[in-house]
Amino acid sequence: MDDGTTRDGVATTVADAPTDPPTGAPEAPGPRGARRGDRPTVFAAALLVAVGGIVYELILGTAASSLFGDSVVAFSLATGVTMFGMGVGSLLAVRLARSPGRAFVRNELLLGVLGGASVLLLFWAYAVTDLAWVVFTLLSLLIGVGIGVEIPLLVALLKEHGRDESVSLLSKVLALDYLGALAASLLFPFLLLPTLGLVRTAFAVALLNVLVALFMLGRMGWPVRLTWPTAAVSVLLVAGLVTATALEDAISTRLYVDPVLHYEQSAYQKLVVTSYQGDTRLYLNDQLQFSSVDEARYHETLAHTALTSVAAPTSVAVLGGGDGLLAREVLRYPSVREVVVVDLDPAMTDLGRHDRLVSDLNGHAFDDPRVEVVNADAFTWLRGTDRTFDAVLVDLVDPSNERIAKLYSSPFYGMVAAHLRPGGVMSTQATSTYFTPGAFWQVVATMRDGAPGRTVLPLGVNVPSFGEWGFALSLPGDGSQAFAATPLPDGLRFHDAASLAATTRLPADTPARDVPPSTLLSPTIHRTYQQDMARWRY
Repeated sequence: MDDGTTRDGVATTVADAPTDPPTGAPEAPGPRGARRGDRPTVFAAALLVAVGGIVYELILGTAASSLFGDSVVAFSLATGVTMFGMGVGSLLAVRLARSPGRAFVRNELLLGVLGGASVLLLFWAYAVTDLAWVVFTLLSLLIGVGIGVEIPLLVALLKEHGRDESVSLLSKVLALDYLGALAASLLFPFLLLPTLGLVRTAFAVALLNVLVALFMLGRMGWPVRLTWPTAAVSVLLVAGLVTATALEDAISTRLYVDPVLHYEQSAYQKLVVTSYQGDTRLYLNDQLQFSSVDEARYHETLAHTALTSVAAPTSVAVLGGGDGLLAREVLRYPSVREVVVVDLDPAMTDLGRHDRLVSDLNGHAFDDPRVEVVNADAFTWLRGTDRTFDAVLVDLVDPSNERIAKLYSSPFYGMVAAHLRPGGVMSTQATSTYFTPGAFWQVVATMRDGAPGRTVLPLGVNVPSFGEWGFALSLPGDGSQAFAATPLPDGLRFHDAASLAATTRLPADTPARDVPPSTLLSPTIHRTYQQDMARWRY
């Protein structure tokens, strides 16, 4: 008879164990014997494989979210496909239970190799093929199969010559399994990912699989046919761990036409700086953030449409803008006494301060004593500060997923308005007026909903690297002071008074749309953005 149980909601089946020896008979000491004295080793293995299994799921979901942009779909598929694979693996375990120790070791070695290389394989597929989603699904499935095999084989090992009742035994193993899942869910975001990054975390967890295999080899008397393959896999994974950054760099650079001069995986995103023939570019998670050839069109529009609409601005907050380019524009105004740059990622602001190409481009803005850098989530920071400003400039990445959607919501714009001084203004980048018109007009509608009684002007300018780009400017009252309260400073590369005023004239193929605002409870902005982008092929 088979024992039916569940692991994370997935049915598992454990093959019948050999009949227990009679009471008082000695337990078989052979290599397959699960002596009562070494049961702690097997239970420890159950705990460790649970940690590895959950971390693999989180690694795949995070990697796919970074590459494809939609974290809801990425994590849903990673979890669902992996758990389906676990169900398949639990059924396959029945065929392996005749020699559970050897089968378990082989499974851990295969799982370690596949799991350790998973992130690199996914990055490679994204860089050189059009099959990244297929590779992601297959990796999730195969890793799930390997995870699903583990617990049934461990239970078979424990029952092989044990005396525990089935329900009691399974309850102990599953309790350790769930405890390991909790440990993994805490270790991954707070320790592994910030410290090691995705690729090294994958190899580190793969070495955990090898460690568990070594536990099993020790209790089996170190059979030569399994010891040498384990040693070979260990060397392979250690080499992968040591060379992870170089391997990731080699694969990632295939995504970029220009030479990569800076590559970094922070706790929040991947940062890449390229440069070729005077064109410096910044990419976050492989998405272009600026080109030095035309970035002035973007940053001058976002900064000066707002700051010329305030009489002698003295205090300005920049939400996002960790590259320092927007701060550079703000510092052109002699009346400005403080600029607070709030960016979540310290790696980004460190890049803006210390990278030679980026710091030269931003005019070493972060070295100016008037600039204060705060590494915090903009939404949380606004809720916790009582500081007020003459202008707030919002320079965030596009709302391509639900994690950023809260920063394009009515409550967010309402909080920004609450931190404005009398006569204060706020402006935000609002995605492309041409490629994502639905998202653009939803940003405008959301800003109006979040701060009623103010005038919101939709703006647009051509940025060749991006195409037609949109902004939204929120002004007090009827907005009559737009571009008229403070003169433009000297030294601009693109704008003069006439071109600044022309940003209010959108092309005829960008008609206004009546769309609902995006809120915290109904964060539709990222779905609107994804629907807009789905219409285009690159």
